[in-house]
Amino acid sequence: MFTNRVRQIMTATLQGLPLVATIEDFDPPPIEFDMEAMRGGRFIEEEMATGMKALSAKLTLQGVGLPIFLALGVSGGDQVLLTVQEAGVDQEDNEWFAYHVCTGKLKKQEDKQLKMGDKPVTTLEIALRSYQRLEMGVPVIDIDTRTQKCVINGVDYLKGARRLALMV
Repeated sequence: MFTNRVRQIMTATLQGLPLVATIEDFDPPPIEFDMEAMRGGRFIEEEMATGMKALSAKLTLQGVGLPIFLALGVSGGDQVLLTVQEAGVDQEDNEWFAYHVCTGKLKKQEDKQLKMGDKPVTTLEIALRSYQRLEMGVPVIDIDTRTQKCVINGVDYLKGARRLALMV
C-alpha cells in the first residue's frame, strides 16, 4: 500500500568526510528533458525529447569550518564526491531509506549573509557528471554523462541507442 513517508534522519559524506549534524538541506538534481515541437502535417502539436538538461545538486550546510573546506579543496572545477543518505518511516511504520550518490565538479560555493547571532551557512552547488539514486537498495535513477547511461524510474532510456552505437 502507498502511504506517506516522513524523513527522520539525513546524513552525508563529502569527499569521505562525514557530515552528520551540519546538513541544512539537500536539493537532488531535477530530471528535466529538452523538448522540441513536432508538427509535421498535424493540426495538434506534439513534443519530443531531444536531450536532457545538465544536472546539478545543491547541499546547504550550517557551521562549515576548516575540515570541510580542506576536504573540498574549495577550488572551482575540482572533482567532488557527495553521498547523501536519508531514512525514515511511513504512515504504517515501515522503515525506508534512500541514497543519493553525486559525482561532479564544484560549481558554486556561497555563504549566507553574515549576521551577528546567526549560524554560518554555506551552500555548495555541484555540476554533476553522474548521479545515482537508490530507494531501498534498488537503483531508481542512474545517469552517467560519459557512458550515456540514463536510467530514470527503472527505465533505461538510451539502452537501444548505446547498443546500436556499440557503447555497451
